[in-house]
Amino acid sequence: VTALRPEQRSVVYLHQEPVLFPHRTVVGNVAFPLQVRGVGTRDAARRAMEWLARLQVDALAMRMPDQLSGGQRHRVALARALCAEPAVLLLDEPLASLDSAVRRDVGDALQAARQASGAAMVLVTHDLDDALAIATRILTLGAGTQTALDAPDALLAAPPSLAVARLLGIYAEVPGEVVARAGSALFRWAGGLVPLAGAPAGGGEASGHGPVVACVRAHEVQVSPCSDAAAGVGMSELPGLTVTDRRDGARDVWITLRDAAGATVSVRTGSGTVARTGDIVQVTLHRARLFPPD
Repeated sequence: VTALRPEQRSVVYLHQEPVLFPHRTVVGNVAFPLQVRGVGTRDAARRAMEWLARLQVDALAMRMPDQLSGGQRHRVALARALCAEPAVLLLDEPLASLDSAVRRDVGDALQAARQASGAAMVLVTHDLDDALAIATRILTLGAGTQTALDAPDALLAAPPSLAVARLLGIYAEVPGEVVARAGSALFRWAGGLVPLAGAPAGGGEASGHGPVVACVRAHEVQVSPCSDAAAGVGMSELPGLTVTDRRDGARDVWITLRDAAGATVSVRTGSGTVARTGDIVQVTLHRARLFPPD
């Protein structure tokens, strides 16, 4: 690639904000990269219309850029990038400036365009949802070096380090320690003990005994009211914790808990959680990934 002049490289860069020629129509914008390469006007317009149709904006072909909505401008810019038939398409946070409804719409268009064009796409984003919606592989960076590279579902299920788990932003961190009792390894957290074999299986890089950080996803934490029946709960259930704070998000709930000794911990659980501030609850960890602390 470095031996080729920039205009000869089969690489297209799509900026975060769609940059369209204000004096050209939509179809004129999309046809432009073909015309620069010497493709005839009619052929370039035909191919431009094909990409506009694939991205469902062909009805806007004769409009000017200032007559388009934000989502429409993103689709037109993407159509122009793909009409150039690049081997590699570089995307710089293309969904960052869009509201949630348009974001999903343009994200679907990106995914469809990737399948239709066959181009390799490199998407830079700080938003995990964007990466999950579009990418077939996710690469994470830390301090300028690669920290993970895997398929989205594999990376979510088993992040290779605490730093990657934090970067994904979907885990609650629970500090504790691994202790031995009666020949078994247990996780001590907030005054309770959780067995490492069985329900809450370890999935991280920690081993042996000593301080660890347990990373738990929202659907793997169950917070339920304490009852008289709680006296017979298994060791993976920690009764007698007080809810000191609850913060509701769009999909999950952050709950801060305090044990009898005054130790506090925040957990992330599903939106169906009924626990409120002041309630006495028990917590069940269905799975955890253990990592050595920083």
